[in-house]
Amino acid sequence: MPKISNRYSTKLKKLRIKLGRIVDQQKDQNFTIIILSVIVGLTVGLAAILIKKTTYAVENYAVSFFPGYVLFLVPLVGLLLVNLLNQTAFKTTTYFKGMRNVIDAVENHQSFIKLKLVYTKVITAAITIGFGGSSGMESAIITSGASIGSNLGRKLGLSYKMRTLLIGCGTASGISAMYNAPIGGFLFALEVVLPSFSPALLIPLLISSATGKILFELIMGENLRFDAHINEFSYQSMPYVIVIGIVGMLTANYMVKAYSFCYRKLARLGNPWTIALAGGSILGALIYFFPALYGEGYVSINKLLHGQEPMLWENSLLANPIFQPFNGLILIFVLLLLRPITTGLSLASGGEGGYFAPSLVAGGLMGYLVFKTVFVISGDLAGLAPNTFVFLGMAATFACVMRAPVTAIFLIADTTESYAIIVPLMIVTAVAYTVKNYFEKINPLVSSGHGTIQMEKFIINQINLNDAIEPVKDFVNENDKLRNIIEHFSIAEFALAPVINSENKIVGIIEVKALRTLLKDFETYDVRTAKEIMDTDFEIVDFTALRKKLSNQPSLIKEEHILVRKNGQVVAYVSRYKLLMIYNQYLSNPDLLFSK
Repeated sequence: MPKISNRYSTKLKKLRIKLGRIVDQQKDQNFTIIILSVIVGLTVGLAAILIKKTTYAVENYAVSFFPGYVLFLVPLVGLLLVNLLNQTAFKTTTYFKGMRNVIDAVENHQSFIKLKLVYTKVITAAITIGFGGSSGMESAIITSGASIGSNLGRKLGLSYKMRTLLIGCGTASGISAMYNAPIGGFLFALEVVLPSFSPALLIPLLISSATGKILFELIMGENLRFDAHINEFSYQSMPYVIVIGIVGMLTANYMVKAYSFCYRKLARLGNPWTIALAGGSILGALIYFFPALYGEGYVSINKLLHGQEPMLWENSLLANPIFQPFNGLILIFVLLLLRPITTGLSLASGGEGGYFAPSLVAGGLMGYLVFKTVFVISGDLAGLAPNTFVFLGMAATFACVMRAPVTAIFLIADTTESYAIIVPLMIVTAVAYTVKNYFEKINPLVSSGHGTIQMEKFIINQINLNDAIEPVKDFVNENDKLRNIIEHFSIAEFALAPVINSENKIVGIIEVKALRTLLKDFETYDVRTAKEIMDTDFEIVDFTALRKKLSNQPSLIKEEHILVRKNGQVVAYVSRYKLLMIYNQYLSNPDLLFSK
């Protein structure tokens, strides 16, 4: 057995080396990245199938194993199982929580993501959702897709920017397959994962997104999340679209506050087992009274789309005739209020999952609630169907929760095949997102998505740091007179010199531009010293830690000076001029961001 294992390992290593050589030979061609995007799309498509089948298998087992009268125990058991795995076998990947950490890996960890995440998140998400947790499968597929792309790039020895592109491909194909939304997946990768649009991104992302969707559909069949669509839209109903946009923004704000509330309250318990017990018990009790809160919640939305509202109360105590006065409008409102609470309880108690599904489900409930309210008040909807309200509510809420308005438009259009309402979807997301930005005092022209800082980090992570520093060859003594300092810079090649004291310790820096205002003060040439005019706002950073330091800067243009140390000696300083020149070069030619 050991010989067979060693032989297999040797062959695998040779194959990896061979693939690496092929990639190296193709560095100036686009063919390689196209092939890799296909590989990522196929692999992530298989991962999406695995996640879906595993989750449904767990759900069927959990529901059949526990009789109806102990249904409240199901979420508790699920959360306890996830906590057990996270504190034992999956301990090294517990910290990774979906999209937030994918972006962090791109910005701060050179786009390296652990391969172990591919299966750990599949298992924990399947248990969480299958046992009734109110979260979404998309967190697992986004993490798995990003991990697959990152590790393929790492195994082949690709650069940081190529690994980042493959992470984007993995994310696009995952969303495309999971939601039957190739355009939505493609746009989500562009809008949320990758730092900037570049024509070089289009083909790999499109191919990966399409490949994942095709493979998923070939194996699983056509799998619409919401098996209803809109064929037409009356523009006389546009006022309702604006109303849904505003209410969608309010719903999104409520959801975020509900999540925060659950995290804060449960965190006070301290012990993760106590948190799981408390959160799982409350979640189980809510599901016991409102079975529609079980799992992702798409089943409930599909019932509303097909006019089966009474079926939301199947197997619920509230289906009893004595609760009939509370049916209808009030119960939909209660479900809308509770859905974010159950999501907060599921995730704050240690469960796995994302916010895609909760935002879509809550948005759908909100749209249906607006429909019923308008109908009760006016009785006239100008031909606008309840399904249109549901889909527009999804788009408005998703856009604000995920901060991805463009993705929201096409994700809903793809997922529902309701391309006839593209224009209303555009308007409802624009209204919701604009109102959100207005109240949060955000200028969308200055800050959108992850903002300028992410772009700076992306550029810093891929440049050669030697191109951003200037050497330090001479030092100035703190007791040197201004005349000597001026003479020093008149023959020096560089614009900055560190100031040292009698113990040869650096105590400040002097820049040549700081001397310009002193040149006219001839009477101070032999009076002022370096100690009086030096700038003490500086930091000494080891060259090995310089990339991380620059990535964490709030801006490339910063007043603090950075001196660079190698082998214990200060040998260079960071040149703002060089950094800005590199940054502007990338901005003026976006294709450099992802070209080989």
